Amino acid sequence: MRRIPIRIFIFIFISLIIAISSIGTGFILMREAEYALLQEKQRKLFALARVLDSVLVGTFDEILDSEGLAGASREARIGALNRRLRAVTDRVALSEPGVGVGYYSRSLDAIITYGPSETLGHKVGQSISADHKGRFVMATGMPRVQTAGLVRGEIMNCMYPINRDGEVIGYIWSNELMDDINDQIRKMLYRFYVAIAAGIVFSFAGTAFIAHAVGLRIREIKRGIKAIETDVTHRIAPMGGELGEIAVSVNEFAEVLESRRRLEEQMQRTDRLAALGEIAAGVAHEIRNPMTSIKGFVQLIETGMEPEDVRRKYTSIVIAEVDRLNKMVRELLYYARPSDSLKLAVDINGILADTLLLVNLNATRQHVQIVMDYGEDLPRVVVDQEQIKQVFLNILINAVQAVENGGHIRVESMALDRGVAVVVEDDGKGIEPAQVARLFDPFFTTRDNGTGLGLAVVQKIIDLHHGVVEVESRLGEGTRFRVVLPAKPEGDGDGN
Repeated sequence: MRRIPIRIFIFIFISLIIAISSIGTGFILMREAEYALLQEKQRKLFALARVLDSVLVGTFDEILDSEGLAGASREARIGALNRRLRAVTDRVALSEPGVGVGYYSRSLDAIITYGPSETLGHKVGQSISADHKGRFVMATGMPRVQTAGLVRGEIMNCMYPINRDGEVIGYIWSNELMDDINDQIRKMLYRFYVAIAAGIVFSFAGTAFIAHAVGLRIREIKRGIKAIETDVTHRIAPMGGELGEIAVSVNEFAEVLESRRRLEEQMQRTDRLAALGEIAAGVAHEIRNPMTSIKGFVQLIETGMEPEDVRRKYTSIVIAEVDRLNKMVRELLYYARPSDSLKLAVDINGILADTLLLVNLNATRQHVQIVMDYGEDLPRVVVDQEQIKQVFLNILINAVQAVENGGHIRVESMALDRGVAVVVEDDGKGIEPAQVARLFDPFFTTRDNGTGLGLAVVQKIIDLHHGVVEVESRLGEGTRFRVVLPAKPEGDGDGN
């Protein structure tokens, strides 16, 4: 069964959480907002009712007495009160479109005014039903809100008692059609829905981005682990967050594997080279004596020849080839059994300066410029000067031979935390990647006339000094050797 990719799982999981929480929160907020809107409507309507209460000076009977209609018929009294109060209710109603306001007389049991009178004036004189909440207001003297179908339709009706000297003489109402209120609620809910939908969409987009980013990092880590399976030198690129910590741990594990592999290779190389060295030493001893005899006999023959003898050309070739073989024999013997070392605490810059004196002549002949950059205040290193000089000599000779006429070689020494490093870098033709790994193998050479022992000797001497030699090369750009030697421990003498 195919597993769901983690980025899809993260996206679905977080999206569900966001959707559920957004919808739940939105529902609660909408209910709260709807309730708050209704409360605000009630406060507004009661405020209008209190305005009408403050405008009504005295009682309905006092108004009728002032007009001499105290004993008039019910219709006449209702008409007189309507004429006196109609303008007030109309002004209040017109100030708030959609609102209806009016007075109700308890003694006359009738609607006195209903503004705006142009549309609702025909309701004047009518009585409220027996179960109307207005009767509760007049009976108890307590404000009341009623939402129901009343005189002007489905409305929210806020009723406020008219209290004079402890007696409720009627009530004032202020109402608004529920259609208007519901329309406002619908508009508010629509805005809420749009906001919630937009929030969910943006949240999904953000979640998708995060899931994609996490998925990319996880895939990068997986690819890195796969690459490390075949190449322990591979490292996962740095990344932030907790996944970055995983990448760091994987890289640290790869470093452990690389160190272990390097140690195993070094042990295998040491065993292999030790056996090879013993064989080479025996062969070298057997070859050196015949070579010495051959050279001596050829030189003896040469003494009996005339200066213009054409055979001198061939005897010179024989002597040159014998010298080359003798050089190889010396390197074989040195590689197999290095001379006893005399290690002293020395300045590495001094060894470099002495070595450059030996190389400068050849470099000048080939128009190669050597640039030195000596580090300052370098710690002293405990080494065999002649052996380390041989190391730098072999590396520099290779560099001079690698660069073209007019090329450059840069030699730099620098301090490290617990030692010194010497870098020899040239701008020659470089070495093929497949050959770089074999540079320190005995008898491996990239030149037709090379012995293949120079860098093998370098590796062996550096190993004897518990150092490290590294090489980097790019075709067409040049080669860089880096030799690291441990510093003299504090408190040690000048040598051992």
